[in-house]
Amino acid sequence: MINDTIADMLTRLRNAHLANKTSVVLRATRVTRNIAQLLFQEGFLSSVEPEINGMFEVTLKRSVKTFQRVSTPGVRMYVNHKELPRVLNGMGIAIISTSQGIMTEKKAVSYTHLTLPTTPYV
Repeated sequence: MINDTIADMLTRLRNAHLANKTSVVLRATRVTRNIAQLLFQEGFLSSVEPEINGMFEVTLKRSVKTFQRVSTPGVRMYVNHKELPRVLNGMGIAIISTSQGIMTEKKAVSYTHLTLPTTPYV
């Protein structure tokens, strides 16, 4: 049983990248699906296939170099909208989990009333 589905997703994506794989199958949860859709919209994934039997497949682009998880289940990290990180000087994205849903740090900056737990950097 996997307790941290986000870490599992990032590990699978990282391992697929290091093994020069073009696609990877991920466990389908609401959070991992939303993160995959966000990565697709931001241009880090080529495609996201529909869910089949609790799994879905994503196609990687070669442009992604690293995935990093900041906030873990054991050590949550909360930041104000003014303290959101800039990843790779604006070339990367930080994926933020908010009360309004999962979004990039660029979109979360527009919300002035949020205290945000951070999730992965890409």
